[in-house]
Amino acid sequence: MKIFSFEGIEGVGKSTQINLLKEYLETNGYNTEILREPGSTITGESIRSILLDSKENLSSESELLLMFAARAQLISEKVNNSNSDIILFDRFYDASLAYQGFGRNLPIDFIQSLITFINCPEPCLTFLLDISVQDGFERKVNDVKDRIESAGNEFFKKVREGYLEIANNNQSRIKVIDAMQSIDDINKSIIDHVNPLL
Repeated sequence: MKIFSFEGIEGVGKSTQINLLKEYLETNGYNTEILREPGSTITGESIRSILLDSKENLSSESELLLMFAARAQLISEKVNNSNSDIILFDRFYDASLAYQGFGRNLPIDFIQSLITFINCPEPCLTFLLDISVQDGFERKVNDVKDRIESAGNEFFKKVREGYLEIANNNQSRIKVIDAMQSIDDINKSIIDHVNPLL
């Protein structure tokens, strides 16, 4: 089984690209599953509703631990028992490093220890779809903001900078793609990276 993950701030077009890649892989005979974080299990979806509820006033520490509770359940229930050839993650553990580590200023070392503790598998490749905070939110201007999306531009600037630093430190795994390109150009770039690993 191979794992590919997709990362990025709000509005980068992750869902579009994940679905296009799934379609490509299945056309080529690969049994492919999409998992979203937090979520994709009954427990995970319940935790997701808490995390994204604008009425919740969660501490940064609670947010981090809830994310990992959902992730641990997802790995135990879905990843470890998967019969799929390929799993596509709509965000994975790099998101905790970017959002809770860089965005919320929680200790990176502690987040790394949680990644190890719940036995997160490392993706074959991670695609970081990169866009400015302003451009990302312009794409979502008509959406109702959830609790995390309401954190403000400065928070998301830190998250984006964090993602780029994580990518710079993991260049063999993380491929940074300009999310301002056309949907077709981004899809072609992703397929060009994935094909050699199939």
